[in-house]
Amino acid sequence: MKTRGTASAGYRLALEAHRAAVDPAHQRPAAPDDGDPSRIPADAQAAFDDYRAQARETASAVQDAAIHRARVERTAA
Repeated sequence: MKTRGTASAGYRLALEAHRAAVDPAHQRPAAPDDGDPSRIPADAQAAFDDYRAQARETASAVQDAAIHRARVERTAA
């Protein structure tokens, strides 16, 4: 495994060039603290809750279909 200390000269040059070309303003912002839902706007929180409920329903439907299919295949065999 190579580390920055043992990396080749070409790697170090490429890394330096990349760092010089990257605009700090375009870096991804830090994620909000997941443990503090008060920082999330109410409308976004409601939309996220709706999405999670829909995802749970979809997952439940997929699981039910898989169980049904397994039972049908088991009885057909």
